[in-house]
Amino acid sequence: MKNMQVAGQKVRIDSDTGYICITDISKLKGQPSALIPAWLRTRATIKFIAAWETKHNPDFNTLEFEGIKNQAGDNTFFIYAKDLISLGCKGIVATRGKYGGTYCAPQWAIHFANWLDEEFYLETLDSYLQLREIYFGADELNHRFVRELSAKNYTLITGGKGLEKIPHVPSPPTSKTKAVKKGNTREQIRRRLSQFDADIINLALWGMTAMTWRTKFPDQEHHGNMRNLATNEELQVLNTLQAQTRQLQKEQYNQEEKLQILLANAAELLPFYCDTPEKEKALIKRRKERGW
Repeated sequence: MKNMQVAGQKVRIDSDTGYICITDISKLKGQPSALIPAWLRTRATIKFIAAWETKHNPDFNTLEFEGIKNQAGDNTFFIYAKDLISLGCKGIVATRGKYGGTYCAPQWAIHFANWLDEEFYLETLDSYLQLREIYFGADELNHRFVRELSAKNYTLITGGKGLEKIPHVPSPPTSKTKAVKKGNTREQIRRRLSQFDADIINLALWGMTAMTWRTKFPDQEHHGNMRNLATNEELQVLNTLQAQTRQLQKEQYNQEEKLQILLANAAELLPFYCDTPEKEKALIKRRKERGW
């Protein structure tokens, strides 16, 4: 169990989930038994919960929750944490015992603090950001942000190929390997073309594909992929190359042309982002540590 300070008072954070105890936050203003249900019953809160669950909970039943949204705001409408949990919501947890209370995802807790009081909202937000910096460090938080951005941008190139017209193939050639994914032929072709583009980006930036990396550095596979071992500056280059690849897809460049363009761009972009001696030294050090 971790703690953060809000307006001079201790607010618990669950170590496993990172969820914040809104019971503790509500005690700063009044009684949890009254404030939390009052917050949950508002139309704005219900709409926020629906948006959060839709984005973060793949099992969320939007149709079932639609009835709750329609009732929100009525004088007779009330809903409690246990009701949301029974509906399959993942952003809120109610626990009993020594560390009992209502815990919510950070976004929920900040939304609750904002509803309570503007000053508590600012206090909660500042305290949470300060706590994250203490545990992860400013540099690590920045790296995590850039890394998440590069992962998001990856969908630019994997989704882009779906826009192109792929001819129907009645039956693909018989596979010579057991390691084959069955499914729609067009989807198999689209997935393979997208992988080609991902390989081209890796070649342009690091001089090898992901498969080559896994073969040459099997001890590094526990990191997941090459991006997890990259510096912030390499990830910034990667983000730019992903966006450029999406444009090259639209303009129907072939694979060889894409590689030549991205090689030139990567060579130009890396010095651009490594614009201080410290960043250059950090890149050299990271390359030496990982071996590529």
